Amino acid sequence: MWPSLRVLEQVDASEVVEAGGVPVVLRAVVVKDSVQDLVQRFADAFRAGGLHVPPGNEQPQLASGAAMLTAVDMYRGLTFTVILQPQEGDVTLVYLGEANHTLRREPSAEGDVATLPPGAHQVLRVNDEGSRTMSFLVPMSASEVDTFYAQVLGRDGWRRTEGDASSYTRASEELRVVHEPAEGGLRSVVLILRGRARAAQGSTVP
Repeated sequence: MWPSLRVLEQVDASEVVEAGGVPVVLRAVVVKDSVQDLVQRFADAFRAGGLHVPPGNEQPQLASGAAMLTAVDMYRGLTFTVILQPQEGDVTLVYLGEANHTLRREPSAEGDVATLPPGAHQVLRVNDEGSRTMSFLVPMSASEVDTFYAQVLGRDGWRRTEGDASSYTRASEELRVVHEPAEGGLRSVVLILRGRARAAQGSTVP
């Protein structure tokens, strides 16, 4: 289903992550083509492969010149998504994702990155080997989000990183709280949890 690309660099090897309970095979490459040319090339390849490509007004809109295109295989329950981000030097960073919705399992709030604020909705949980991410919309202002997580995370043993109000640490973990305005007076919030390297008890670090 993917078109042929002039790959300059493979950023990441293929990995499987979980997004909203759906397993997604994800990889990233840098190619020598413009975003505009790639959008058309992917759309043509998807249609040639018998996929349904929703019209442009139904595709997510991204900022900073980036583009996103999703196609659906309605018979096999698969979606193919490409995110295109222009880079310096007239090259494009391309994220390729293939999601299998037939293997979806209901996401659980157990083990969430952190407590959700009241009124949070459109919650998306993404888990992979190195990190866990949770994003959502909430009817709160920027200061209300900051105050809420300063209280909640402080209660749970997190300490705010000096000089960085969006970063917290706890033992071998780091948590970032990133948010920005969204439509309808809402706030889009992303929580990113990463584990930091820690030696096992009794072992030595070379």
